Amino acid sequence: MKLFISLLISVFIAANARSAELTIVESVPEETVYGSTLTARPLEVWLGMINGAAKTLDIEQFYIATVPGEPMVQVLSAIKAAAERGVKVRVIVDRVMMKESGAPLRDLASVSNIETRVINYKKLGGGIQHSKFFIVDSSAVYAGSQNFDWRSLKHIHEVGLKIESRRAARTFETIFEADWRMAASGGKADGLEYLKSPVPEAVTKKYPEKALLNGRQISYYAAFSPKGLKPKKFSAEIDALTGLIKKAKKSLSAQVMTYSLKDYGGKVKWRGLDNAFREAAKRGVTVRLVFADRAMGGKADSDIKALSQVKNITVKISSLPQYSGGFVPFARVEHCKYLVADDKYGFISTSNWSRDYFYNTRDAAVIVEGASAVETLNDIFHKVWYGPYVKVVDPLKDYPPVKKQ
Repeated sequence: MKLFISLLISVFIAANARSAELTIVESVPEETVYGSTLTARPLEVWLGMINGAAKTLDIEQFYIATVPGEPMVQVLSAIKAAAERGVKVRVIVDRVMMKESGAPLRDLASVSNIETRVINYKKLGGGIQHSKFFIVDSSAVYAGSQNFDWRSLKHIHEVGLKIESRRAARTFETIFEADWRMAASGGKADGLEYLKSPVPEAVTKKYPEKALLNGRQISYYAAFSPKGLKPKKFSAEIDALTGLIKKAKKSLSAQVMTYSLKDYGGKVKWRGLDNAFREAAKRGVTVRLVFADRAMGGKADSDIKALSQVKNITVKISSLPQYSGGFVPFARVEHCKYLVADDKYGFISTSNWSRDYFYNTRDAAVIVEGASAVETLNDIFHKVWYGPYVKVVDPLKDYPPVKKQ
């Protein structure tokens, strides 16, 4: 049976041998020094993908936020235009953010060929639907840290990926279809049943896909959270992340918005990632971590400070400058979620770093291997690490909470 499945996978891959292609996409906050020349910009990438849709457009987002005159208006207009030319559009957002998503979701739902659903992921998994991806014509995927939020296009530092690949599209479609069913029923049964169906073409750690990135060959696979709400043979995001950390021999460089040993409202500390970084440092790996200023000013401070005191680990906190046009709520922040291991592997994700994101919340990641991917991520990281907005964590400093709104 295993031989038959392996042959089936080989036949499928051979039948879809056209080279896959990846593009790393970076949101650059206005009035900052950021912006790698090796990355694309999300507005152009999103509009190109949506405007090119011919048959289907499936969108799964944490929430949707738009205001008149800002770039998200163009994205939502492109989605409506796609539906008006006959593209079947489906949209999922999480229930917890309906105060923000309600108006734009109703606007989308008023257009023929657009169907919307709201998922209560707290009921399903104990967390939220936090992933941010969309699939075009079962042939291309966008996934990354960018929410469908005008601020993600203009005032927040973000990293994502465009993947042109039918295998990648089928992989993400499996997750979307399960969540689509659960959003309708309000329970897990329909989704879990769907996730039992074999997906021989899926891009997993065991069966990665070769692709081009900036004209050079790489290899990649996808991974998902929560660990208990995915196909059994799909890679788990937490396993992929800790696996990279545990096998690192020389260096680990990472950037993520928040880092906490406790879940939201949790009392017991989870040390999965913390121990992995400590063990890496103990065996001589140089660990460099950048967290957003939002990570500080609360219960996570002591754990971040303690981690920063470990030999071979350096932690920096980033504070982006405020916009000259005035304070922008819930913006001007490092929202990227990526890691580079040994200048060989890259990990690009939608998850922040605490247990609930990996075990209770819907999230997604793409793991890449190859020089062109790592060079691009390193270019982004170096502009942050050596830039004007970061400072090394001071274990004696009392960090006040950052103003968010």
